[in-house]
Amino acid sequence: MNRQMQQPNSSEAPSENPGVSLEKIVARIQQMLDPTSVVTHNEFLIDRVGNRRQYDVVVRGHFAGQPMLGIIECKDHNVRKGPAAIEAFAKKREHLGANFAFMVATKGFTEQALKLAKHDGIGCFSLLPDDPKQVGFSIGEYWYGSVFAWTTVRIALHLADGQSPPLEPWEPRALRYDGKPVINWIQQELHSTYQSECTPGDHTYVVTFDQPRTFNIAGHSYILTAIRFTAHRTRQNKKLWVSWSGDALFDWQTRQVAWPANGLLLSSDVDSDMTTWADYDGEIQEMEPWLGGVLQANFRGTFDWKCPSDHIPDLSSI
Repeated sequence: MNRQMQQPNSSEAPSENPGVSLEKIVARIQQMLDPTSVVTHNEFLIDRVGNRRQYDVVVRGHFAGQPMLGIIECKDHNVRKGPAAIEAFAKKREHLGANFAFMVATKGFTEQALKLAKHDGIGCFSLLPDDPKQVGFSIGEYWYGSVFAWTTVRIALHLADGQSPPLEPWEPRALRYDGKPVINWIQQELHSTYQSECTPGDHTYVVTFDQPRTFNIAGHSYILTAIRFTAHRTRQNKKLWVSWSGDALFDWQTRQVAWPANGLLLSSDVDSDMTTWADYDGEIQEMEPWLGGVLQANFRGTFDWKCPSDHIPDLSSI
């Protein structure tokens, strides 16, 4: 998600306070998370001490037939919130007698703050950041992939009885049938029939003809009964960090994401060319998704091979 910010003209009305925007977004997501609750923004309540105080987001609902009251404090500051902010909010909640309390901080929380919040029963959340660099953290997961390729190809000829092998060394591309390089047909087979091969190493395949056929190498004809070719399969594991933004809250204490059923979740850009991803030396295994059960992505890719059809000999009928 990219947002283009422009400097307003002096004649324009000032934009909404970023802190107020955060409060409204949190209120909207909270309402989506529990549609049966009543969520209000910027409400003033009288606490048990008798003081009238402002609360960023107030949530009212029922659990087990009993009324429940929750409050959410929003902190749109340029630093991670420390224990002092948690301590002040815990006292504010105590004076009100709220059943639950959350704090949402744009840049997250310090370790000391998280420890104190756990002790005081304060939930610690952040919005999924649109720009991870701006807030100093990224919420997401690694995507893993394997890129397979066919590399070295060696060809062996099965000569008909009485035929002598070529005296001079020859390149695979020199072997032709019907005037077309046989290597083109082999590459087509490797990238179609044998494209699903996942085991690295050498793989040998044999094409046996119904009857001897005449092939050509550097202007010399040879009668063959079969062709054997060996190709080397390579595998390179890759990984890519994919960050998420959208209608969701990241729980710093459980390391999971609260994502409403109707919420919109957007990933960062993902290059479909996995060769550009970072190399990964480990094994790619089935694993639990880190992002609260949203997604686990494992991919398999191959290098494309293209050749005009009129450059490929037809060996399927022989």
